[in-house]
Amino acid sequence: MLKGNKIINLNNDVEISAVNAIMVDETEKKRKLLVLSDLDSRVKWGASLAAFFQSSCEITIMFEEIPPSIRQRYILPNYVVRQYRDLDPILTSSLLFDYDYIILALGGNPAIQAMSAIAERQHEFPTRPLIIAGFNGLMEPGDSHGLLCRQGADVICVNSKRDMAFFRKLSEEFHLDDAPLVLAGYLRNNDQPRPLPQNKPPQNILFVEQVGRPVNLRQKALLMKQLAAYARAHPTRQVVIKLRSAEGVRHTNSGKEKYSFRKLWKKTIAPHPSNVVFSKEGTEDLLPKMDLCISISSTVLFEALAMGKKVAVIRDFGIGTHIGNTSFIGSGLFVSLHDLKNDELPEVADLWFQENASFSESFVEDITARLASLDEQRAHGTLKPIRMFYDRIGFPSFYLKKAPDSRFRKWMSRLTQIRLHFR
Repeated sequence: MLKGNKIINLNNDVEISAVNAIMVDETEKKRKLLVLSDLDSRVKWGASLAAFFQSSCEITIMFEEIPPSIRQRYILPNYVVRQYRDLDPILTSSLLFDYDYIILALGGNPAIQAMSAIAERQHEFPTRPLIIAGFNGLMEPGDSHGLLCRQGADVICVNSKRDMAFFRKLSEEFHLDDAPLVLAGYLRNNDQPRPLPQNKPPQNILFVEQVGRPVNLRQKALLMKQLAAYARAHPTRQVVIKLRSAEGVRHTNSGKEKYSFRKLWKKTIAPHPSNVVFSKEGTEDLLPKMDLCISISSTVLFEALAMGKKVAVIRDFGIGTHIGNTSFIGSGLFVSLHDLKNDELPEVADLWFQENASFSESFVEDITARLASLDEQRAHGTLKPIRMFYDRIGFPSFYLKKAPDSRFRKWMSRLTQIRLHFR
């Protein structure tokens, strides 16, 4: 079943780059799989998971907006690609029942809305799609809402053994079926890294910006000054600052973005160190070339660890949920920028790595077995209907509709997008 896509452009602006795809005999009956997503990192997660189905399914990717780097790396040339501007018409139509599998790569409330749209109409159709949900990035330890938003899916891909243990306990607490839980790890399409120099200081350093962290403008300016001080102290090294967002392209944390990192840097740092460069490249392209990856808190740190890179978690702005770095407690990776400037690099704790950052070697076998069992139930008419935890009756607040935008607000929003595009 798990084995690798045609292009429909609804808005005349989707460009797909050629990537080799794994093909099978076209006489084999293919099932239809939909990745229903919206923005950057969630599309990356959904497309990474869809890649396991390349040779057994016809794959459709639906998204709202993504940068070109994600299109080039994650969307294969034989995928059907549909870009939408409003999710509601998709959810209120019968379109979702045209698919055998749906990878639900959406955030909390949109995931609830999408699953509810299927659950509330499943009795109208002979059968329903199997729903696969998961987490596109790092979760704070003990985040029960993340699981409960996805409860009702037939498969829930879990990022770590730590999360799996917590989710099983939570399922027991609320009398939920834990059979959908499948350990996956952080799914990404990464290249093989080049060998790292042994016992030598890092020469290529990647700093990954986190939107909204730190929140305080003065703290953000301090962070920039410390990064500039590092670069000046090591003029032969290259410091690459990976910007979280591109001008005019929305992303999953756009609502938290108050200040442009690059614009604030220009106002704060003078002169600009010549060995500091800003990059909008995807982390999948940047990481293989780096010796050290640093951030306040980011899923990219887990990707770097999986690739055998040196990793450092900046502790200068505190440790807690306010900064989003409690997942790294016990990792041994916390360090100050002052210590980094002196080449005092941390080492990851083996036990923490195994519990929090290691990828599952049995993921393909585990999800294949789960879906095979569900497919058999569907074929025999014994597949259980979707039963959500956050249903409409028990949790009506999740189903409140936003007030429609006025014509003036829609016009201003479009004008802003045009202005950013041509900036």
